[in-house]
Amino acid sequence: MTVTPRFEQTGSIGADTIQSRLIDVETSLHIESSAPTDEIAKLVATAERMCFLMDAIREPHEVRNTTSLNGKPLAGI
Repeated sequence: MTVTPRFEQTGSIGADTIQSRLIDVETSLHIESSAPTDEIAKLVATAERMCFLMDAIREPHEVRNTTSLNGKPLAGI
Protein backbone atom coordinates (compact mmCIF):
# COMPACT_ATOMS: atom_id res chain seq x y z
CA MET A 1 0.00 0.00 0.00
CA THR A 2 1.15 3.47 -0.84
CA VAL A 3 -0.30 6.42 1.10
CA THR A 4 0.30 9.89 -0.30
CA PRO A 5 -0.87 12.87 1.75
CA ARG A 6 -0.89 16.40 0.32
CA PHE A 7 -0.33 19.29 2.70
CA GLU A 8 -0.41 23.05 2.39
CA GLN A 9 1.53 25.52 4.53
CA THR A 10 0.97 29.25 4.40
CA GLY A 11 2.25 32.19 6.38
CA SER A 12 5.47 32.66 8.26
CA ILE A 13 6.96 31.27 11.45
CA GLY A 14 8.74 34.59 12.05
CA ALA A 15 5.51 36.58 11.66
CA ASP A 16 3.59 34.00 13.75
CA THR A 17 1.11 33.45 10.90
CA ILE A 18 2.09 29.89 9.96
CA GLN A 19 -0.81 27.57 9.15
CA SER A 20 -0.73 23.97 7.95
CA ARG A 21 -3.56 21.82 6.65
CA LEU A 22 -4.08 18.44 5.10
CA ILE A 23 -5.54 18.84 1.61
CA ASP A 24 -6.21 15.19 0.82
CA VAL A 25 -4.87 11.67 1.06
CA GLU A 26 -4.50 9.22 -1.80
CA THR A 27 -4.10 5.51 -1.14
CA SER A 28 -3.13 2.85 -3.65
CA LEU A 29 -3.38 -0.82 -2.69
CA HIS A 30 -1.89 -3.49 -4.96
CA ILE A 31 -2.80 -7.07 -4.12
CA GLU A 32 -1.56 -10.28 -5.66
CA SER A 33 -3.68 -13.26 -4.72
CA SER A 34 -5.30 -16.34 -6.18
CA ALA A 35 -8.30 -15.89 -3.85
CA PRO A 36 -11.67 -15.10 -5.43
CA THR A 37 -12.25 -11.42 -6.22
CA ASP A 38 -15.30 -11.16 -3.95
CA GLU A 39 -13.30 -12.46 -0.97
CA ILE A 40 -10.53 -9.93 -1.56
CA ALA A 41 -13.08 -7.12 -1.98
CA LYS A 42 -14.73 -8.11 1.32
CA LEU A 43 -11.36 -8.26 3.08
CA VAL A 44 -10.39 -4.79 1.82
CA ALA A 45 -13.76 -3.30 2.82
CA THR A 46 -13.43 -4.81 6.30
CA ALA A 47 -9.88 -3.51 6.68
CA GLU A 48 -11.00 0.01 5.70
CA ARG A 49 -13.83 -0.06 8.27
CA MET A 50 -11.35 -1.16 10.96
CA CYS A 51 -8.71 1.47 10.12
CA PHE A 52 -8.47 4.25 12.71
CA LEU A 53 -6.56 6.49 10.30
CA MET A 54 -9.19 6.21 7.58
CA ASP A 55 -11.85 7.13 10.15
CA ALA A 56 -9.83 10.11 11.38
CA ILE A 57 -9.41 11.39 7.83
CA ARG A 58 -12.98 10.82 6.65
CA GLU A 59 -14.92 11.95 9.73
CA PRO A 60 -14.57 15.10 11.85
CA HIS A 61 -13.38 14.47 15.40
CA GLU A 62 -12.94 16.64 18.45
CA VAL A 63 -9.27 17.20 19.31
CA ARG A 64 -8.32 18.09 22.88
CA ASN A 65 -4.84 19.37 23.65
CA THR A 66 -3.11 20.04 26.92
CA THR A 67 0.38 21.46 27.28
CA SER A 68 2.43 21.76 30.43
CA LEU A 69 5.71 23.48 31.14
CA ASN A 70 7.72 22.27 34.11
CA GLY A 71 4.68 20.37 35.36
CA LYS A 72 2.33 23.36 35.20
CA PRO A 73 -0.31 24.16 32.56
CA LEU A 74 1.03 26.40 29.79
CA ALA A 75 -1.39 29.28 29.24
CA GLY A 76 -1.74 31.48 26.20
CA ILE A 77 -1.71 28.89 23.44
